[in-house]
Amino acid sequence: MKINLDEIIDPLEGRVVVSPDSQGQAQARFDLQGLPRIDGMLVGKSALEALKMTEHLCGICPVAHHLAGIRALDMLNDSAQLSRAAELTRRLLHYGSVVETHSLRFLRQDRDSGITLKKISKKMLIAAGSPGHFPTTAVPGGVRNWPNIEDLKTLQKDLSGALTSAEKLCELALNIQPKTAVFSQFAGIDLALINEDGDPDIFGNRVRAARAGSTWKEFDFSQWNQQITEDNPGAPAPRPYLTGLGAKEGGYRVGPVAQLSVGLLPSELASAAQVRWLAASRDAASARAIITLHVLERTVALVSELIDLLAPGQLEDCPPVEQARFKEGVATGLVDGPRGLLAHTYRTDSQGVISAATILTPTAQNEPWLADLLTQAISRKDASRQAVLEQSIREADPCLPLSSAPEGQMGLTVDTLQNLSLIHI
Repeated sequence: MKINLDEIIDPLEGRVVVSPDSQGQAQARFDLQGLPRIDGMLVGKSALEALKMTEHLCGICPVAHHLAGIRALDMLNDSAQLSRAAELTRRLLHYGSVVETHSLRFLRQDRDSGITLKKISKKMLIAAGSPGHFPTTAVPGGVRNWPNIEDLKTLQKDLSGALTSAEKLCELALNIQPKTAVFSQFAGIDLALINEDGDPDIFGNRVRAARAGSTWKEFDFSQWNQQITEDNPGAPAPRPYLTGLGAKEGGYRVGPVAQLSVGLLPSELASAAQVRWLAASRDAASARAIITLHVLERTVALVSELIDLLAPGQLEDCPPVEQARFKEGVATGLVDGPRGLLAHTYRTDSQGVISAATILTPTAQNEPWLADLLTQAISRKDASRQAVLEQSIREADPCLPLSSAPEGQMGLTVDTLQNLSLIHI
């Protein structure tokens, strides 16, 4: 089962709502009412049925949902620990999805480089076992099939050219001054995944919460529901916050900007670009380019290791997915996707049937940050206001096609609510 965006919202239109706060000051927010929560679709389904559904939950970020869901199911699965080869295969799938998503943003910046990255992302996805748009690579406890060595070798040959293109895009992004500045100092927490070494890692296994570059807390997947509270649980805009800081001080953001704000990347070229970014505007466009470069650097070593692991006779065949057995419990799976942290939390009974599910998307988590950006933009009374509104949306990057619309073509409307009446401007 899947939901198509055009069934619930016009993909090239967006609505900004402005209303007074308790002091009468104008506050703006992006209207997410057209995007319903989809958590309930998984309730009553078996774990394996849920796996098939998560592959199609989102037409824009299918891999992120697939992998977040499978990471939750891994912890509810009684099978053996995930092998190194399976972990690398999943990681390659994730990396390919991130490069593919970001590459589309680079086409207006440098078409040839954007196309090069789009092509390499497709080869990454094919090598990881998902040639189509919707992924089928991961299964509980492993992967459906081992990668084809010839696909990996083809990918390996083309990575050097892709790295060159990614370097060029980083340089272009870091040298471009935004026409409209919306990057005021963020007062909240940056939330992103890290690895066992404490390095930022978009497929890591721990969460780091940092404010102004200084770590406030780190915690494991299993603690997600204790560490994060939804102010409006079940709503399209749940307003999540870090429980230990409370709703007022515990607001946070996710995404490429957060990923670069919690620590220095463990890759040579990308970390050098990151240092420049940290000293400059810290905009999302440059962050996407740096994350893309980082991912490609990591892919070079990943592919080499996978080829060695997959040498003839090194690995047994992947077990059939039907052999997976699930236990009663609650588990959360996280990935740091192109738009930031995505969390799938499932509760299963003794038969492996999902009795409760919560999906917290990057769009929902970044809604308070976007609201702050829009509130700053709406205060402008000059001709730049519309451009700043659009740039604010590109910065927070809600999971809607309008986020990628060319300048001046987002189709935004601004509605002002006053005393329960609606004024369209």
